Amino acid sequence: MASCVNSTLNNLLASYKKWIVANPQLLTDIEATVRCLSYFSFGQLRNSTLAVELIYSMPNLIVLCNDLLMYSSRRQHLKIPQFDSKIKIWLTVVEYTETLLEVSAKKLWGPKGKWLMIVVIQLFKSVLRLLLIHVYKERVTKSPATPPLNREKFNKVIDSVQLREGFMLKRSGTVVRSIRHSVPVDIRTWKALPPVTDENENLAKNQESERNLKLAESLYVTKPLLHLGCMYITNQKHWPPWILSLIIDIASLNIFTRYARRELFSKDEEEELVRRRLSLLLYILRSPFYDKYSRNKINSLLDTISTSVPLAKYLTSAVKKNLPYMQSMYFYMWSR
Repeated sequence: MASCVNSTLNNLLASYKKWIVANPQLLTDIEATVRCLSYFSFGQLRNSTLAVELIYSMPNLIVLCNDLLMYSSRRQHLKIPQFDSKIKIWLTVVEYTETLLEVSAKKLWGPKGKWLMIVVIQLFKSVLRLLLIHVYKERVTKSPATPPLNREKFNKVIDSVQLREGFMLKRSGTVVRSIRHSVPVDIRTWKALPPVTDENENLAKNQESERNLKLAESLYVTKPLLHLGCMYITNQKHWPPWILSLIIDIASLNIFTRYARRELFSKDEEEELVRRRLSLLLYILRSPFYDKYSRNKINSLLDTISTSVPLAKYLTSAVKKNLPYMQSMYFYMWSR
């Protein structure tokens, strides 16, 4: 009986894999619809935080599972490090569900259980990210650690690799043609090698850059723990934790900016650094700055938009109604 059930499940899984590989755009549209439904349910279920967080987490987990299934069906053609790394997959799952886990802990064990869960989650995430930095030599850890797969591009790359019999570079994702398909020797352009430089000097510079980049990323990764420690000493509504987190973010980005000219960052790394710079704007939505300065300003701006822009009243009223909940649930300093 058990073997029959397993066989049926394996057949269903194989059929589903074939379907998602054959219909990547339709799959993306379905996932986007599910995500939109979760946003619409936010206003209806605002009084049930557990239901809200469960519905909000599910679309992200569904996308991750479909990406993993799609990749596993084509992994013989190319490898993508983010899917081969179990550490990154676990990090992504925790990032998608951490608020749900916090809310569940509060429901079961009260405020103390919530804060214990927060400490455990942030410690878990920081340890795994430090492993990625110092053991697996990752310079910039992304958030989420396993970003959603571009299905259409993924299929095109596979077709290109199969056609050209090439391979993909792990860091940049660039497809490189096999040497068997390179230009014939008699028509190649042969250029002189660059002048020889002092290898010891270059090695010293590279080691210095590597140490500083590791320091910058380690600072950023351990920021949640430092923030929680400072908050334990002072208070969540006081200024020291807010200031400490802002200083760490700026210091980390400053080091990356200083070495950006020397180091060649991949497209994914550059996008993550841009995301971190933009995320500095979220400090206006974090306590105590939000409570003392930005809350009244944002509400006034929403009122102005609702009276001056046609049909904007429905959107601004929804934002104004849900902003207090979102601010209290999602704009912690340790959120990435």
